[in-house]
Amino acid sequence: MRHRAGDLDRIVIVGAGRAAVAAAEELHRLGFTGAVTMLGGEAHPPYHRPACSKGLLTGRQRPADAHLSFSAPVRWLPGRTAEDLDVTRQIVYTQTGEEFEYDGLIVATGAKPVSPPGWPVGEPGLHVLHDIEDAFALAGALREARRVAVVGAGFTGCEAAYVVSSLARECVIIDSNPQVMTRAVGAVTGGLVADSMRHEGVRMRLGRRVRTVSRSRRGWRLDLDDGSHVDADVVISALGERPDTGWFTARHADTSDGLLCDESLRVLGVNRVVAAGAVARWPNPWYGDAPGRCDQWIAALEQGQAAARTLLAGQRPAPAAPLQPRYWSDLFGLRIQVCGRLDGADDVEVAELRPGRRDIARGGMVAVHLRDGVARGVVAVNAPRQFTTLAREMRAAGPVARPRVSLPAQPAHQRRLSLVG
Repeated sequence: MRHRAGDLDRIVIVGAGRAAVAAAEELHRLGFTGAVTMLGGEAHPPYHRPACSKGLLTGRQRPADAHLSFSAPVRWLPGRTAEDLDVTRQIVYTQTGEEFEYDGLIVATGAKPVSPPGWPVGEPGLHVLHDIEDAFALAGALREARRVAVVGAGFTGCEAAYVVSSLARECVIIDSNPQVMTRAVGAVTGGLVADSMRHEGVRMRLGRRVRTVSRSRRGWRLDLDDGSHVDADVVISALGERPDTGWFTARHADTSDGLLCDESLRVLGVNRVVAAGAVARWPNPWYGDAPGRCDQWIAALEQGQAAARTLLAGQRPAPAAPLQPRYWSDLFGLRIQVCGRLDGADDVEVAELRPGRRDIARGGMVAVHLRDGVARGVVAVNAPRQFTTLAREMRAAGPVARPRVSLPAQPAHQRRLSLVG
């Protein structure tokens, strides 16, 4: 059915990433016939951002390989960054001096990288890895580098370390946490992945903070909080991201950690505005708890679709937007897959596919995260078949339910079990 959803004639999408493209495609699929304008802050067409720390960084992918294809009739305007918003007159202002009026607004601006205070980011040899231009610049620098320091041991930092190692460069990774990828895969799995990285020759300076970064005759010198230092030709900062909400000046909106939304992704405190992707903070009905954000790629796609449906619903009740996080990575011979939500307070049951192997992660393992006996997340390393089974069982259980999983349900912190089959 073709429609314009009441008085929605002009929809503006701020952002041009995965969530924005998904929203535009969903508007088209639902038969919206009004004007859709997408404002992209970068000069490049929409692209797969995960490629920045994978194929684009290694050179195995060309920029065209990472482009997001979409068929929706959208007026895409590159190089437009939102600077201000008038929710009363319903106008978005950009840094180019242009004004874009809207009847409905989809905010999909994502997040910006965190730069440590005082770091001379942008000087030769000191890199932030976030977007496609960062990937191009870093790829060029790595061709000439011999020693590389990666600051930040999250997903992006570990993927960057993998690329550095694959280029036969010396690599050291620095993080204040005692394990790698703690937020992404949990401390138990993170410790096992760190062991595999050490076996591949990556030096670990975990539990350490960088106090100062300065130029030296040998490139860059990073002074750590234990009095030691690291020398490097290239330094990569991968310290996470913050939601891009600085331009969103609506007085009644909560922007303390992204845009606070209801269960359907309507931004609270303003009319005719929805949010999707890393910028949205909403009470995820899948878990029935406090509002939070989810900055994974699949989440951005699903939220973009849900936000479009909510916007077209107008003032009518809209379906909630339950989301079960799912993401993956390939690094250091490890296929890492995650489904669900992980927390440091979880009980964790670990099952080895090949008990007795020194490198547990490489031999294959599954970790189930439980809270009060309820499975909330599963992490698999080199166990794709077991992961598929467990993830399917968790998703089939539905939101706010007790999933039936194949591992024993009683809490057993860091207990190792044999997984049969």
